[in-house]
Amino acid sequence: MTARRRALAGLALGAALAACAPEAAPLPPEEAALPDNADPARCAKEPFEQLRVGCLVETGARAAREGNVEATEASCAALPEGTWKDECHFRAGEELARAGEEVAGLSHCGRAGRFATFCTTHAGWGIPVSDEPVDLWLSGVPSLPEALREEGADILRSRWWYNRVYGTGTADPAVAKAAPPDQAAHARGAWAIEAIRLLDGDHAAARAAWAADTVLTGARLDRPIGRYDAPFRIDGEVELARVRTFGGSARLLGETPEEDLDIALLEGLYFREATRADPFVAFLSDPRPRVRYTAIRAYRTLNSPDAEAVLTAMKDDPDPIVAAHVADALQYRTWEGKRNAPGLDTFGAAGPRGVAGAPRGPKPEKPPPERGPRRDAPAP
Repeated sequence: MTARRRALAGLALGAALAACAPEAAPLPPEEAALPDNADPARCAKEPFEQLRVGCLVETGARAAREGNVEATEASCAALPEGTWKDECHFRAGEELARAGEEVAGLSHCGRAGRFATFCTTHAGWGIPVSDEPVDLWLSGVPSLPEALREEGADILRSRWWYNRVYGTGTADPAVAKAAPPDQAAHARGAWAIEAIRLLDGDHAAARAAWAADTVLTGARLDRPIGRYDAPFRIDGEVELARVRTFGGSARLLGETPEEDLDIALLEGLYFREATRADPFVAFLSDPRPRVRYTAIRAYRTLNSPDAEAVLTAMKDDPDPIVAAHVADALQYRTWEGKRNAPGLDTFGAAGPRGVAGAPRGPKPEKPPPERGPRRDAPAP
């Protein structure tokens, strides 16, 4: 059997779904094994069904990577209904979005079956920097399943502002404050992470700059990176309003613009990889619950020699959400990168580490060790 057929047969026999990679990466082995002239018609000539299916999925992914909307559509259309057709739409959605064809990409996500949610997240956070208005991106939302449209729109608004602000070397409060009401929180969030970056993690200085409309400037980032974490899902907290953020994460939405700014700045501190646990301590006693929840979520996942003592002093906290965070952190020593309590359905400290925008590579043969929060926020 040729290398190409072995790769395609392995894919069709049960290779795992492609992992989320925010930037274009080297071709996966099974795709690289295809001839340059691979197309749906050529796939139809494969002698075995497994080879035909694998060929179509990878041909569609290659066409999507190149921004060829029509060829991508033809590949997925040639597949029978079922898991592999859904996988084709999934791959097409994320690759087309990375190629700047976000509306076509969302259309494929809407047809990705049980992969639609993941596809929407991958596609939304893979859209590159462009001059296109956010309304153009949002025009693709109606093609998503109805239950996914609100989340999809939220992701697109966050990504659009992230592209516009983070890593640019400029954080202008006036620009963020001028955002339409349905984008205000997204604009604050993007401004906050860039302001924190430019001010080397100085929360107070960032707050003052916002109040005074001071434009912050500094070095651009060629490859914007940061640390993010999957949202905790603790009873009472999971029902609170959130804004989708970097790479499938989410932050709490403040009850006022001022509170929301402080939450966004705390998230900016966490996003900044050089930030350690100490800056969050002052906010563990903040009178605003959502600010406290944000602070405890960050603090409990960052290594600190004082973590056990600080958290132990909070174990009888009257707020049940704070108390649940503390109990989980103490039981599983999450500041050391230990796994969270399965019963709480939490995901933060159990997530794998990575580097923002790192290219997709081969999966390890053995599971990676349990580590702390993810660091693979996507780069525009």
